[in-house]
Amino acid sequence: MSSLPHALEIDPESSLQFTITRDPATDGSDGSSRCTMTLRHPGHTKGYLAFKVKTTQPRRYLVRPNQGIVAPNSSETVSILLVDKDRQVLYSTYERLGQSALDHSKDKFLVQSCAVSDDFSAKFQNEPRMGGEGGQYKKELVEELTAMWNKASSDSNLPVYNKKLHVRHVVDTGANAAAVKGRWNQWSCEF
Repeated sequence: MSSLPHALEIDPESSLQFTITRDPATDGSDGSSRCTMTLRHPGHTKGYLAFKVKTTQPRRYLVRPNQGIVAPNSSETVSILLVDKDRQVLYSTYERLGQSALDHSKDKFLVQSCAVSDDFSAKFQNEPRMGGEGGQYKKELVEELTAMWNKASSDSNLPVYNKKLHVRHVVDTGANAAAVKGRWNQWSCEF
């Protein structure tokens, strides 16, 4: 936890966990492996904070929203979805090699935050977002945020807070145990 005026509090603090099931279509879920992250403005300053979420595997994860603005003493929930094709590959790896093969994931996320001017944040206040809370800003605002982050990365005078989070992939053993039990029953019936 940081007391820097441009730092967001991030929950979870150090790692993101994705639970992988064998067949998500039949396990009662919506068919996806996802997690959420909460970014909270601790109120150390009266100004708004901008955030950007990056990953080492941008084709493996869908992050919504991946950038935005957070008002003092409020929070933003970021939803991260593991793409189904990669979920299947990870589950196949688990079946061949076990959980230990998934325990060494090199996937990471980087959450960046910085203070923004009152003029900049005013553009985002009271602005409806597509899909409601947590949805995407309109195109012009997304472009302004992207331009602001491009400028921030080249401006060494603008303090940017960086927080790395590791990724954990865990197979749902409850679903796995049911699948094993089903196979055991099938085998025992054949003898």
